[in-house]
Amino acid sequence: MNITTTARHYDLAPSLKDYAEGKVEHLKKYFDHIVNAHLIFSLEKYRQRVEITLHVNGKDFVTVQESEDMYISVDRAIEKLEEQLKRHSGRLKRRKKAQGLGEVSGAVEGAAEAAEAAEGE
Repeated sequence: MNITTTARHYDLAPSLKDYAEGKVEHLKKYFDHIVNAHLIFSLEKYRQRVEITLHVNGKDFVTVQESEDMYISVDRAIEKLEEQLKRHSGRLKRRKKAQGLGEVSGAVEGAAEAAEAAEGE
């Protein structure tokens, strides 16, 4: 996974960068096929905002969180991305399972029709 970090109107502390990148790396637990992640930290008066964009095989997941503490914003953003990735992973599993059942039931129906045709002759 390729992680890029951008800071807008803000001098990014190395400890915060390491913290956020570690949290993003932890997202692989929920979905393995994360291609890249882009973290944007911005500061506007008292609002500390984090925007995280994940690119996953043709799909993008984006979350924006803001609070008075940058670490809290990172934690909230990661929680939202965890939910999105869990939902996406579940959808893929259900779709794959449904396709597998469709192929199996189609094969069973085809075999049943062939057996009926053989009996009718």
